[in-house]
Amino acid sequence: MTNNIEILKELIIIALPVSIIHLLLFHLPVMNGKDAGFYYSILLLYFIFFILSLVVLITVSKISEKNFDNTGMVFMIATSVKMVIAFFLARPILHLQDNKIEKINFFAVFIIFLLIETIIVAKILNKK
Repeated sequence: MTNNIEILKELIIIALPVSIIHLLLFHLPVMNGKDAGFYYSILLLYFIFFILSLVVLITVSKISEKNFDNTGMVFMIATSVKMVIAFFLARPILHLQDNKIEKINFFAVFIIFLLIETIIVAKILNKK
């Protein structure tokens, strides 16, 4: 249980400042109002990917406690499942016209959380 709380704290410590910076970027004069027509709001994207990353990290953590040798494979499988979910979430965005910023925004949030997951899983793998 303590390990899950540590993972949650690490995820929040990294994701919260990144999300605040991301939100502030859309309040700059150049980007002001560009997020008004988004299919998914920025906060909703961060919430969805936060939950998905939390599930991936807790799963990897539990597997590393029980069978450390399968930790990397479980991470790859869980990340692949997350990518499939992200693809189905992105489908409505892909078919809309004139939404290049929203596509970049969606992809950026996905990559940010993938990077955070990779860093935390690397820490889990280096503990043993």
